[in-house]
Amino acid sequence: MEYLTLYNGFKVPLVGIGTNTFGKVDNQFSATINMDTKELLYAYDNGYRLVDTAIMYRNEQVIIKSIKDSNLDRKDVIVTSKIPTKNIDLDSEQAMNQMIQSSIDIFESYVDIYLIHHPSEDNRVNLKIWQKLEEKYLSGQFKVIGVSNFSVEQLKYLMQHAKIMPMMNQIESNPANWQNELIAFCIQNDIAPVAWGPLDPVPNKELLAQIGKAYNKSWAQVLLKYQVMRGVIVIPKSHNKERQFENINIFDFTLSALDIKKIEGLA
Repeated sequence: MEYLTLYNGFKVPLVGIGTNTFGKVDNQFSATINMDTKELLYAYDNGYRLVDTAIMYRNEQVIIKSIKDSNLDRKDVIVTSKIPTKNIDLDSEQAMNQMIQSSIDIFESYVDIYLIHHPSEDNRVNLKIWQKLEEKYLSGQFKVIGVSNFSVEQLKYLMQHAKIMPMMNQIESNPANWQNELIAFCIQNDIAPVAWGPLDPVPNKELLAQIGKAYNKSWAQVLLKYQVMRGVIVIPKSHNKERQFENINIFDFTLSALDIKKIEGLA
């Protein structure tokens, strides 16, 4: 594994695993939670130590159970969770505090990385939530704080008014929507970009597969490697143990400059 060091010194694995359908009946996002941890245990066996969840996913309890089932120490797994801005009374200090505290309690007194899941259209609301995250960061209950799905304009407002600069912005990034300008802004401002949905949609898998032949790698491995080479953390999701291994097994080759140009031409 290789790591990206954030501006506060915290080291984040460049590949993590998305879990929004984990621990649910038939692996469906909206299905009933069944507390099944076997696919997370596959992930730990495959070397994953960055696990991405959210209050909205309803499976934080599944994640902590998986860590216990794996016999790993809590400190060995970096957990990302997120507070929603939907279905919450943002005018209620108590409601925000209770929601944030619920994540902290589930993950045994701290959450490694905590994000605002989606921006409110009102920047003042985003700042209000951010100030809650700052409090928990300063108390040591969050190791890293950041945002998700924020635009450049929303980031700028937050940066102008925050005491602590955001450390991370988790966004969609794939060949159908690279988000080059947003990623460049994040990197220029020491905000780590994290790509959700990095393997879907992909409009030209054939070209990626052709590139991969020279490295004995799959189209997915080529795509993930491109993202991490440009400074983006990736959180692909798979319930399949072999596919999980493939997604994390990308640190034994380097894409050529020519191949990178070919990939960038997909957008």
